[in-house]
Amino acid sequence: MGKSSERQSAVAKVARKLRSLALTIEEGQLLGSEDDMVTNFGVSRPTLRQAAALVSQEQLLTIRRGVGGGYFARRPNTRAVTHMTAIYLQTRHTTMAEIIQALEPINIELAILASANDDPAVVASWTDFLKRDKVRRADGSFHEFQKSQVEFIKLLCAASRNNVLELFVLTLYDFCGAARPEDDLLAHHPERVREYWAGRTDLVKAIASGDSEIAAITSRRCARLVSDWLTEGTDHAKKDGQAGLLNFSPLSV
Repeated sequence: MGKSSERQSAVAKVARKLRSLALTIEEGQLLGSEDDMVTNFGVSRPTLRQAAALVSQEQLLTIRRGVGGGYFARRPNTRAVTHMTAIYLQTRHTTMAEIIQALEPINIELAILASANDDPAVVASWTDFLKRDKVRRADGSFHEFQKSQVEFIKLLCAASRNNVLELFVLTLYDFCGAARPEDDLLAHHPERVREYWAGRTDLVKAIASGDSEIAAITSRRCARLVSDWLTEGTDHAKKDGQAGLLNFSPLSV
């Protein structure tokens, strides 16, 4: 093995140690100073710094220089993770049809899990949401719908208590946000906003009441509405010779 390969191997080994150590302590806690790390790992300062840079890019480590500095544990930001994954999907020319197809089973499962969460605080959060949403629906604007949808997704993910599904759904909605506003499936269709909003209200009521069966049915019904509108929009785009990326309510969740 050449010196370059040995160096890369040493960096990778130290990166694994730093990553493992960062995951064993709370966010913001000190792993150690740079001098401590050099001594504990028995490596050169350049090797340690290269390894720390890799772990820092993964958002598991924060490096602070100067007095009181050192290596501190960090946790990845959900927004950053989903954004990069959404970019990956864009580079693979992922279509909106694929996204909507993937969202349907995920949202249904989230709805089922959320409806099974009988924590009084969670149930109360759904009740409070319905009260606020009633005011928003009275306004009926697309802007108010967007705000409502963002809050709904956050509540749904939190109530489901499933980190994997939460990451998936936030990534897919992040991808939706890359589309042009003028191509949104709802923005210029108030009748669609009303129809979808009404369906989603029924969904929230089913979740709040703990009825997983109705929650699944209602979630699927909402998903099929979006799928139908996508098909309709795609047909119009083909007739007009356009190739826009049709979008469903871009979110910043």
